[in-house]
Amino acid sequence: MGKIEWAPLNVPMRRRIETLSTALWMWLILFGELGMLISYFLLLIYGNLFIKTLCVIYGYFIYTDRKITLNGGRGQGVKWWRDLFWWKLYASYFPAKMHKTVDLDPNRNYLFAAFPHGVLGLGAFINFATNATGFHDNFPKIRSRPVTLNFHFVIPFFRELLLSWGLVSANPNSILSLLKAPNKPDHPLNDDGYTANAVVIVVGGAAESLHCRPNNYTLVLRKRKGFCKLAIKAGTPIVPVMTFGEVDLFDQPPNPPGSRLRRFQEFVKNTTGIAPAAFVGRGFFQYSYGLIPRRKPLNTVVGPPVEVTQIDNPTQEQVDEVHERFCRELDNLFETNKSRFIADHKNVKLVME
Repeated sequence: MGKIEWAPLNVPMRRRIETLSTALWMWLILFGELGMLISYFLLLIYGNLFIKTLCVIYGYFIYTDRKITLNGGRGQGVKWWRDLFWWKLYASYFPAKMHKTVDLDPNRNYLFAAFPHGVLGLGAFINFATNATGFHDNFPKIRSRPVTLNFHFVIPFFRELLLSWGLVSANPNSILSLLKAPNKPDHPLNDDGYTANAVVIVVGGAAESLHCRPNNYTLVLRKRKGFCKLAIKAGTPIVPVMTFGEVDLFDQPPNPPGSRLRRFQEFVKNTTGIAPAAFVGRGFFQYSYGLIPRRKPLNTVVGPPVEVTQIDNPTQEQVDEVHERFCRELDNLFETNKSRFIADHKNVKLVME
């Protein structure tokens, strides 16, 4: 174990609060789901009659509500929750910023394909699950709807947080319902004042997190074509999104394909859908070890949309053609912007596996 680099005592209070907000988010994402699930069953088993009754009613509500959560959820989430000043503290910790390259028409829906996943997709969360970096200022009248795995929406209490952030299920029907949603201002689905949906998919998912280490922009993309098929079925443009700095927030021990650690990680991922990335960040009072991401800039660049033609049942060749165009546009977005955000940009390449 190397020497620990301790944080100085004279750190400004604002920076300590930023670190606290980030640490609490990490705790919530890493342990909150399990903690809330255990709490629910403890209340169900050991609570008094009133508490047990509430738990049964809530469990039944989750069961019946799954039809809504698996078909687009409820609007863009809770506005005051997404606007919370706490998220602005979280964003300023890195700091995180959004950069748009073109305006987007609020009379169309979009599929945002975001990269890289990193360990936990922090860039995607900050930019699209909260308003901390000004998504609605950059893209007026457009809702951002990040996608996550289905099973998160059956976890008591935790599911309510996801819905408050505006997250939606990765179920294809859920995504298509949002991509095909009407854009007329007077439609009941748009009574919140917005007229379009931006469905945000972090395409590489859990598999991509195993590549995460500083300056390693290796994406799991070559065989991931389902998002292109969904966009074609809906006739929806695909918007490439690249977050520079996402891979710099944590280190990982060496885990090349075929190694014992990598085989274990692949086994867990294939069994549970969750990749156990062995990441190392910093602590609250020291910079050498811990679960808090390092204070590195996050710059999310939203590129120009890749247009597609609507086809109800696209062939594999049609999907491949759109996928190839998207890969070219994503690579161009990376190469065009990397000199702005990567110090050693001449030696850093975008790799698509």
